[in-house]
Amino acid sequence: MTGSSKVYIAEARLGVSSTTLDSTGSLVDQKPTDHVTKESLLDALQAFKGEISQTPPLYSALNMDGKRLYDYAREGIPLPREIPSRKVQIYGLDLLSYPDSGVTVPDPSLRAFGFQAGDNGKTAASGGDSDGDDGGDNRISTELSDLKEEDQTKSTFRPKKLADPTLTDPTHILIPPTSANDIYFHIRVHCSSGTYIRTLIADIASTLGTVGLMTDLLRVEQSGYRLGGPATLEMNECEDLEVVERAIQAGSRVWEERSASPLEE
Repeated sequence: MTGSSKVYIAEARLGVSSTTLDSTGSLVDQKPTDHVTKESLLDALQAFKGEISQTPPLYSALNMDGKRLYDYAREGIPLPREIPSRKVQIYGLDLLSYPDSGVTVPDPSLRAFGFQAGDNGKTAASGGDSDGDDGGDNRISTELSDLKEEDQTKSTFRPKKLADPTLTDPTHILIPPTSANDIYFHIRVHCSSGTYIRTLIADIASTLGTVGLMTDLLRVEQSGYRLGGPATLEMNECEDLEVVERAIQAGSRVWEERSASPLEE
């Protein structure tokens, strides 16, 4: 569904950056994060709400002169020109978790959506809402509690991760393991179609005076359909199964054509 708004839950890691802007790429840079605070992160998120300008990542399925951008990258071919920036809309950008939030219980909604609590200090929801009022923590906590009560069988798949484009690259430098310098946090992004969450996270990190990348991503809502929500179409609601079968077959063909396209496009 192109041209519609989408909602994502994303996990970000501050302190490292990669060629792909996610954890599958080759290490590009490492920078300190000891100056970053929850308050400075909240200020940065606020600055990215509304209409913003984004430059799509090099490792993306966008075409330039009939060739995918990621093919230029994988083949080591210089781009014919710079990747043009484009305008996207960020309708909502909420902080769901931060290491020093003071809540020690792992976030139940992120577990339900396939995120696993690790040893990096990730915690439950905390942060302001889109209006920046004092009720943000309560609003997000209520949202997470509601998600926990949903039927877990509807949310059993893992967040999609981009295919590793550097496995055959002899110059590939592995992303280092989690260190004390790293900061992990989760955000909820409501955005227009065409928004790259990887780019958004990298730009947020740059605003904070460090580097960052996306470590996990899950689309939870699009065009009124919510993961595990009441808008999910059940098979028994369809009167003509032949129509459904034809739709599935057509969808499979489209999926094969677009399988290399990043989730956040």
